[in-house]
Amino acid sequence: MGRNKDSETDSVLSEFESEVKNIKTTEREKPYKCSFVGCNLAFYRPSRLQRHIRFHTGEKNYKCNYPGCDKAYTNNCHLKRHMKSHSIQKALYKCPECSLYISNRDNLKRHYKRIHDRLTCKKCNETFTKKYQLKIHMTTQHLVSYKCNECDKNFTNLTKFKRHESTHKKNDKQYLCNMPECNEVFKKWLLLCAHIKTQHVRDHKCKDCDKIFLTKRHLKIHSKVHMENRSVLSCPYEKCPRVYYFNCNLKQHIRTYHLGEKYECDICKIKIVNKKRLAEHIQKLHMSEKRIKQSKKLRKKRKDAGLPKKSMVSKLIGINLSPEMEKMILERKKDIIYEQFKMVPNDDLDCD
Repeated sequence: MGRNKDSETDSVLSEFESEVKNIKTTEREKPYKCSFVGCNLAFYRPSRLQRHIRFHTGEKNYKCNYPGCDKAYTNNCHLKRHMKSHSIQKALYKCPECSLYISNRDNLKRHYKRIHDRLTCKKCNETFTKKYQLKIHMTTQHLVSYKCNECDKNFTNLTKFKRHESTHKKNDKQYLCNMPECNEVFKKWLLLCAHIKTQHVRDHKCKDCDKIFLTKRHLKIHSKVHMENRSVLSCPYEKCPRVYYFNCNLKQHIRTYHLGEKYECDICKIKIVNKKRLAEHIQKLHMSEKRIKQSKKLRKKRKDAGLPKKSMVSKLIGINLSPEMEKMILERKKDIIYEQFKMVPNDDLDCD
C-alpha cells in the first residue's frame, strides 16, 4: 500500500511539473471557456468549468444525507465541512471559558480570540482585540511615553522608540566617504549623503549642448532632448495643438489649461500655473527686502476736514460765500456766478 501511494504521489508530481513547464514555455490559451453572456472566464480543466457554471445556474448537487437536514452545496468540499457539524466529535471542541460546544477546531480558535482573548487596559479596564489599539489608547488617553536612557528623548509610539534605541546600539557601524582626499567618517548614512551633496558637488556636463547639471539623473533626462527618433505626446483635447516630449509636462498642461487647477497665492489671491512659479512670485513680490517696508506714518488730520471746500477767490478777497456759490466758483461757471453776485446785496456778504 505504501509503495502504491508513493507511486501515485510521484505520478501526480510529475504531471504537475510537466504542466508548469508547459505554462512557462508556451503561453497556451485556456480551452474551456464559460458560455454565459457577460462572463469571459476560461479554465484549463473541464471540472473547473462545470463547478463555475453551477454559480450561474444555482445548482446544488451535493446534498446533505443527514436526517432532518435539507442543506445542499455546489462544491463537495463545502459539503464535507458541513458534515462535520453532524458528527459526534462536536462535543470534544468545548470552549474552556463559556462551555460552548463548537464543531470545528478552527472555529473554536476564532471564537476564543474574538470573545475571550481580549487585551485589557490596566488603568481603565477597557478591552481591545488588537495590540495596536491598546497602544494607541495608552498613548492618547493615559499619555504613556517611552524615555530613552541614552539621550533623554521621549516617544509616544513604541515602534519609534525601539527604532531610536537601535541607533545607540549601532555606534560601531561607520560610513566612510570614498571621495579622493576625504577621510571623513559618519555614523549615519543620511549624514554621509548630505556630506557628498554639499562638499563633493560634481557637475555633469551634456556633450551636445554643454549644459551643466548637478545630478546624473537630471543629465539622463535632459539627454532625451537630443535624440533623433523621439516620441511626441500630443494633447488629447480637441482643437488644442500643444505637443510635449515628456508625460509630466502634458499632465501639467491638461491640469492647468483644460481643468483649470492652478495654485493660488494666499496674499494677493493670484492664480499661478505651478508651485515653482508660485514660490518665485512670493519671494519676489511679497518677501523681498524692497517690498517689505515699514508702516507709513499716519498723515495729520486736516484743519478743514469735514467743512465744505473754499475757492481760492474767496480766500484772497476774504469773503465767506455760501457752499453753493463756492461750488460754482470751483466748477468755473462764470455766467451763473455773475448773475448770482448781482442778486446778492452787499450786506449779505460777510467780509473777514
